[in-house]
Amino acid sequence: MIVLLSSADAPALVDNEVLDEYTIPFGEWIDQAVDWIAVNLTGLLAIIEWPFKTLLDLVVNDFLLQVSWVLVVTMMFLIAWLVRNLKVAFGVAAALTLCGLLGDAYWIETARTIGYIAVAVGLCVVIGLPIGILCGRLDGAWTVTRPTLDAMQVVHAFVYMLPFIFFWGIGPVAATMATMVFALPPLIRLTNLGIRQVPEEVVEASRAYGAPEYRVLLDVQIPLARPAIMTGVNQTLLMSISMLGIAAIMGAGGLGRLLFRALSNQEVALAASGGLAFFLVAVSLDRMSQPEHDTDKSLFSRMGRAWRHRRDPEVLLEGEDTFDAAELEREILAGEAIPTSSRERRNALIAAAGAAAAIVGLFVPWSINAGKISGWSRRADEDLAGQSFNGLAASGGSWFGYMVGIGAVVVLAAAVVAFARNGYGPRWLAPDGAVIASTMMLITSLAFLLANPSSALVDFEIGAGVFVAIAGSAVALVGSVLWMSRSPYAPKRPLPRRIRYGKLAGGIAAVLMAIVTLFASWSFDERQDVVFSDELLEEIADIEAAVDAGELEGAVGATQIASLAASATRDDVVILDGKTPDGAQLGIWTLVFTLIGSVFLIPAAGLLGFGDRRQWVGSTLVVGAGFGVLGLAVGWIGTLVRATDPNFVSGFGSFLAMLVGCVLVATSWKLVDGFERLRSYDDDQDLYELATAQGILQQPIPDPSDNVGVVATGRTV
Repeated sequence: MIVLLSSADAPALVDNEVLDEYTIPFGEWIDQAVDWIAVNLTGLLAIIEWPFKTLLDLVVNDFLLQVSWVLVVTMMFLIAWLVRNLKVAFGVAAALTLCGLLGDAYWIETARTIGYIAVAVGLCVVIGLPIGILCGRLDGAWTVTRPTLDAMQVVHAFVYMLPFIFFWGIGPVAATMATMVFALPPLIRLTNLGIRQVPEEVVEASRAYGAPEYRVLLDVQIPLARPAIMTGVNQTLLMSISMLGIAAIMGAGGLGRLLFRALSNQEVALAASGGLAFFLVAVSLDRMSQPEHDTDKSLFSRMGRAWRHRRDPEVLLEGEDTFDAAELEREILAGEAIPTSSRERRNALIAAAGAAAAIVGLFVPWSINAGKISGWSRRADEDLAGQSFNGLAASGGSWFGYMVGIGAVVVLAAAVVAFARNGYGPRWLAPDGAVIASTMMLITSLAFLLANPSSALVDFEIGAGVFVAIAGSAVALVGSVLWMSRSPYAPKRPLPRRIRYGKLAGGIAAVLMAIVTLFASWSFDERQDVVFSDELLEEIADIEAAVDAGELEGAVGATQIASLAASATRDDVVILDGKTPDGAQLGIWTLVFTLIGSVFLIPAAGLLGFGDRRQWVGSTLVVGAGFGVLGLAVGWIGTLVRATDPNFVSGFGSFLAMLVGCVLVATSWKLVDGFERLRSYDDDQDLYELATAQGILQQPIPDPSDNVGVVATGRTV
């Protein structure tokens, strides 16, 4: 349900004009972030630029463009001979020689193209190979990295061209960075896949013989993953070649620039010669790096396959004979879930009671005499004497209340499933889902209570509904944790007996990002009464009075007013960060709740032992804290979007807080999702022997004569 303040001239919800009343200022967030980075992080930008500029100068300007073309062709011949064979080497030499015979201008751009691709692919290997290996060995690292790779490949290059140009200017440096953003993901994906596809028996055998982990990696996993890694390098090369046109638009030079100029000027001869040189260079580099089994495929078909499978490059690995453990697992998990016990139902009832109380609190006043959050963005909400607003009203809890309500509904639904479905139901309508939802409820309602109200509010009072929601959320959390502690859940597969450093790294990243929210802007106030000083408003009023009295022509008066308005600069804009006493100080509470969530990463990562339930409970609380921080940010942004004056927007700090919540969730979501309710099975000895052989189950089915009839994935109970 959406509650709107009534207004005579407000557009109806079904009208398109209403969209202008509830605009999410995403562009403003990014603009603020870019301006802040350009002003405050010049040293960091220079550090990032240094390897790109140094390598481009060294490889392109100081070597390839300075030596004879014969030396370059000879060098490429030798490299092709070493990495492939003599036949490929002669083909590469002939193709590059033909590029040189097109003319000196074409050769210079050919050399630049080779240099740019060499630098881009080389840096992709230096960066992507370690990340891919880390993702292959740590599930937490892959969980965090995978959505980032998806974004790098789905978002069009035109979207991220501008920030690179803004920070590092037009030229080869920015173009190389943009190329890497698009070309890096296949290498990381395939390296991760190659490491994971190394047979576990081989890895365990090497460890059994006493090999340390670095020897296992260097002598077993990387050599066996070499075909996948080399396919990743080749895919990265193909993606880099496909980006040469975008690089030319960004001022990188090379053969792409010749084609861009030919297209702009409609020069057929230049387009034909430049296109031939481009094709020859692309074929040469592709033949030098492609896997042996792809030698019969043309460049265009291979580039087409690379584009079609840029998000699932594993299909490019031909001849892989993989065991379909997922199908076997589905057969095994066809047993009946253990019925809900009376103790579980009792704790679920406690959680449901707390959630119900929180819902009741949504209909009790949260703000009295003014809007606590909306008062920051709407002048009309600064003085609402004699009025009160509940947790769903725009001037009350608004989106903070909505987030509490969503969490309460989830808890109630989980309790209903526990009673009515006797253990069956959707995966997240379960005790861990109730813990996550109630944690989000508690953090979000606390954030509303702890946020500073605007100093402009008149006689503001906090309503009792907030305290009811907090108390109900706390009861729901206690009941959910007790429910979870008594629930018979176990992992689908045995958890690795090692410390999960990927989780800890994700927690550290979330804390660092939360610290940045202290200094980033949470509100950006450009309202007229803020930007225009009292003196400026008086001058405008005098001009308007003169026009009304006939002492000044209307056109002249309008020009003078426009000139005065233009004199009001952005220096007068009120920008409040996440820690200033004059602001809501939600950056402080973002950091506090992030730190609390990161504390639970200690048991979740195995630092307190490798007990499955300890890691499960810790990970669940981490995910709940992440959703809580996300609820805090959504509450602030949504409330300001819903009730705001023109030229007031939320800041980049609130957007960054959403990312903090997402990072916390990503660190532990996969582990929590890997737990299932224990099930009872029929006596199918053959199926369980097969499952045990494939490592899905660690023990065979117990004898029916025993008093043990429940088998969990990875253990017998």
